[in-house]
Amino acid sequence: MKHQNPDMLLFIGIGDAFAAGVEYVDNHKNPELIKRALKFEEYVQHPTHSALSPGAYTDDTEMSVANARVLVEHGWPYNNLMFADSYVREFLRGGGRKGYSRQFQSFLEGLKSGEEFLARINPNSNKNGAAMRAVPFGVLRTIGHVLEVAELQAKITHNTPEGIFSSRVVALMSHFSLYEDGPLSDLPDYCRSHLPSDSVKIFNKVFTSRWPNSAIDNRLYGSVAISTVHAVIDALTHQKTLLDMMRQKPHGVSPCGCFILRWCARHPLSKFDKNTTIVYYAC
Repeated sequence: MKHQNPDMLLFIGIGDAFAAGVEYVDNHKNPELIKRALKFEEYVQHPTHSALSPGAYTDDTEMSVANARVLVEHGWPYNNLMFADSYVREFLRGGGRKGYSRQFQSFLEGLKSGEEFLARINPNSNKNGAAMRAVPFGVLRTIGHVLEVAELQAKITHNTPEGIFSSRVVALMSHFSLYEDGPLSDLPDYCRSHLPSDSVKIFNKVFTSRWPNSAIDNRLYGSVAISTVHAVIDALTHQKTLLDMMRQKPHGVSPCGCFILRWCARHPLSKFDKNTTIVYYAC
């Protein structure tokens, strides 16, 4: 690994906590909140998600930690039960942290084991949850393993073309940042060269066109997962600084992904200064 960084999970939490305060917030209805958030001086309270305090991370970080625990605690090959057990244990360890979707929060609150998770889960979501927790898989040594594990964990909850593709793309981008020296502008070609050709054919637009800088939802592709990876790829390949990326897309989930992928791999926390990093606490 050329760009090893022990701060990866910390950066995931920081980006997640920032994004949590402005996720899906309408810029026109909440201009002062957006303006305050983009000063990067503090975390902000989401206008409707009052159960999540400013500076607290969400399910994206908690499930990323759960995925990382599987890699640390188990050897190859990995299986569904390892991940399901880890998701339940991490949720219980966190005291039933808020930040999950209402339906998934209720689902987890009724579980005590990974076996129950697998028996009761409806794995057909095409949203972006599998992608948002896939960054830790970039540490795996081979691209084959990266793709295999990203698909494995996606199928547990997001067994759809969109869920699997988005998880693989995020894991590949993370792997590129950790193992390769090329500029991040190489990410689209790198991903296309390693992803299955059938999925590239279906979703090639995320690599070849600019993101229109609209709200990250399901209107463009019918799946927020594909919109998410498109927005993140666009930011990583065209924006030069962290602030540019965050200010370009403050209203969706991509700030978290941009923060993680653009900085955690190649820039240890010690290299940041007060003008570059938002305050972090209470994660």
